[in-house]
Amino acid sequence: PSPKKNTEVKQNIALLLLFENENVHQANQMILQFCGQDPLTEYVGKRVPKIRCEPLFRSYLLRQTRALLSPKAKTAIEDYAWNLLTKYNRGITLADADKSCWMSSGSENHFLNDRRRYTFALQILKMSDRYGPNYKFEGKTISSHCKAWVKFWMRYFHDRARESLDMEMAHPSSYGICTVGVYYDLHDLTDSEELRSLAAKFLTLYWTEVASEFEPRTGQRAGWAASRNPYYAGERTYWAQGLLYTYNWHDIDYANPFVGNVTFLTSSYRPPQIVSAIAHDKNRGCYMATSRRAGLQQALKDDHTVFDKDGNSHIRRDVYYTPDYALSTVTFDPNKYYEQILHLAQTMGVTFASDLHQRITVMGTGYYARRAISGITGAGVSIIARDPKAAYGRGRFLSDGTRVFLNKGTLWDDRIEDSSGWFFTRCSDAYAAIKMPGGYSITDQAFKWPNRKLELKTSPHGYYLQLKDMWAPVVIQMGRKANHKSFEAFQKSVKANKFVYENGKLTYTSLAGDTYEYWAKSSKIPHIKGSEVNLNPEKTYNSPFVSMQHGESKAIVSYWDYDDLVLDFNRAEKE
Repeated sequence: PSPKKNTEVKQNIALLLLFENENVHQANQMILQFCGQDPLTEYVGKRVPKIRCEPLFRSYLLRQTRALLSPKAKTAIEDYAWNLLTKYNRGITLADADKSCWMSSGSENHFLNDRRRYTFALQILKMSDRYGPNYKFEGKTISSHCKAWVKFWMRYFHDRARESLDMEMAHPSSYGICTVGVYYDLHDLTDSEELRSLAAKFLTLYWTEVASEFEPRTGQRAGWAASRNPYYAGERTYWAQGLLYTYNWHDIDYANPFVGNVTFLTSSYRPPQIVSAIAHDKNRGCYMATSRRAGLQQALKDDHTVFDKDGNSHIRRDVYYTPDYALSTVTFDPNKYYEQILHLAQTMGVTFASDLHQRITVMGTGYYARRAISGITGAGVSIIARDPKAAYGRGRFLSDGTRVFLNKGTLWDDRIEDSSGWFFTRCSDAYAAIKMPGGYSITDQAFKWPNRKLELKTSPHGYYLQLKDMWAPVVIQMGRKANHKSFEAFQKSVKANKFVYENGKLTYTSLAGDTYEYWAKSSKIPHIKGSEVNLNPEKTYNSPFVSMQHGESKAIVSYWDYDDLVLDFNRAEKE
């Protein structure tokens, strides 16, 4: 975007110019212009501090770009950092450095970004000739502030790696780019070598989980189970698509690079070759990738925790990956409560290897529905239903129904609505069958939130199967063309499967021969193969490519002919 039309990108363009040592005078002018603009913005009728300044701080803290800053630009950035800590502070103080790293306050990306800004504003002042390490702030030296925040981030990486990664799960757009950008800044910009090393391991763990469910044919994270994702219909593609092209994860030349990627493109971090090899492999086979997620809602005294007394959070995320499609769900305990960032605007369902704009997505009605759904996934099957603790009603955070979205194009054009109640469709080499007790109606009306008001508008992207019984479990049975003689043969096999729904209990036997039991609007946890789904699996991360035993500190990254990569997150005694 043009800096003339959007002053916010001036800091991004300036960083790129300085990094490439091009038009240095123009870059310094852009920094002065950015620092001289209004530091406040309008949000819900209030004037509040702007929150994004990471390219500006990166320009100062990277050695090669700082060397090209003019004296005026350096002074402007230092003043910006001081004002951020004082006049435009977003409520962060030194006391926050001693608090729990799980206190997300309703928004994980804001939680991390506020602390990143605070940390690097302090580091800038520590490096400044006008302030320096012994300058007093909040009654303490700048140096002591910096040490406290290094300890905070060390705790963050150690604790998060051993329990779960992002709480705004697998976010495909702006929240994801903000959160992961914090990790990159801590890798590149902190003056603690120990923290840099730990950030690198954490980034590698993060990218390994993504690689385990990455689809190189589309450049997308195939696991579709995400939270805070109202853009389910294909309006936005995965935020890292362009970045991952530069990492050699896929071969789709991204012709319209995103200027917001400057943090990553100017970073010295690169995923190890073993991780990129996993992601780029189009023939990884069929497998499950399972992870724990943190976010149990409870408070113990003055501390904030997201685990029970046994260290469990009772949430799991599953992805069943194949070379043709991927299924994914998140399973919640219907008897427990969770941090809302885990279940706002949920998406679960199917993505396809042949077309990134073809998706089957199960969701609640409303625009940003709270805890609308929960689901389970096995080999070729997902069952997704309305969560018993869903917030009922018609509103931004409420839902009064359940629906299944299918994109226009192949999925819709090749549909077959069978008299048995199964809805069949296909996308290239993948077949899909959808069935919900009670049936459905079809609508093209999407919930939108213009001007902070819920409205129904015609979707340009696809159609919805609106459940007539909002509590009915939705069965999605997938198949691969390679395993069936024809699309018709797939349909015949699915219709022969056991499908019984009585007294709110669904019993379904899949094409793989596995029996699923799902109780609608019930406190019972679903069963697969006769056993209750374990919401606290033995491994924090478990796929053919990454494994970590829960309660231990080592994550093992594995891939065919490569030596195993061991990521050790053992906490040092001094912490």
